[in-house]
Amino acid sequence: MMTYRQKRWTAFALPMILLVAVLAILTGLIKAEPAFYRQVSPPDTYDTREKASHLVTRIQDFKYEVRTRPAWGIRIGAEELNCFFAEMMGPRGSFAGWLPSGFHSPRVAIVGDRLHLGVRYGQGWWSTVISLQLRIWLVAEEINVVAVEVCDLRVGQLGIARQSILDALSEAARASHIDVTWYRHGSNPVGLFRFFPDQPHPVSQILTLEVHDGNLTVAGRTRVEAVAPPPSKP
Repeated sequence: MMTYRQKRWTAFALPMILLVAVLAILTGLIKAEPAFYRQVSPPDTYDTREKASHLVTRIQDFKYEVRTRPAWGIRIGAEELNCFFAEMMGPRGSFAGWLPSGFHSPRVAIVGDRLHLGVRYGQGWWSTVISLQLRIWLVAEEINVVAVEVCDLRVGQLGIARQSILDALSEAARASHIDVTWYRHGSNPVGLFRFFPDQPHPVSQILTLEVHDGNLTVAGRTRVEAVAPPPSKP
C-alpha cells in the first residue's frame, strides 16, 4: 500500500511527466522539416549563381514582352527559383530585404499541381520551417483572374491557423495593384486575384497559367496597338 508521501509524489509526478511528454511531442512537430524542404536545397556553386542571374534577366525580358509583343509567355522551373532564392535572397543577396526580419532560406517545390513554399525562421536549434501549400489556376470565363487555394500552412509538421497568411497575401497583392477577394472552398480559403483591375478592357490578358510537374508557366496576349510606346529596352 502506498504511503501518504508516495501518493502526493505520484499525484505531482504524473502530470509533470505528461506535460514533459506533450512538450517533447510539440517540439518534435515544430522542429520537423517538410520533406520537400530537405530535398530541394541548392548547392552553393557557380551554376547556382549563373541560373539565378539568368532567371532575373528572363523575368526582366518577360515584363518587357508583356508590353510590346502580341503574344508572350514564360516557363520557370522550381530549380531556377531555388537558385534565385539561394543566391539573391541569401544574407548578401540583392533581394534579401524581401523577407521579413528573422526569416531566411526560402525554398520551393512544385509537385503535381501543388506549389510548396517553405522558409526558415530563427537560427540554430531555435529555428523552424514554416511551409505553405498552394493550388493555383486561371479562373474560367473571367479575364485576368487567378485563383489561389491555401491548402495547408504548417510550422514544422504542426498545422496552424491560416488567417495570418491570408492577410499577408492580400497586403502583397494590393501593394502590386492587384485586387483580391477571399471565399471558402470546403475547409480551404481561396483568393481571387484580379490583375489590371483599373482597366475595364485590359490591354494584356493572361491566357495560360499552369503549375505542373516542377514548372510554372504563364502565357498571354497584348493589344500592342493600344499600348503607349515603351521606353527603349536597356
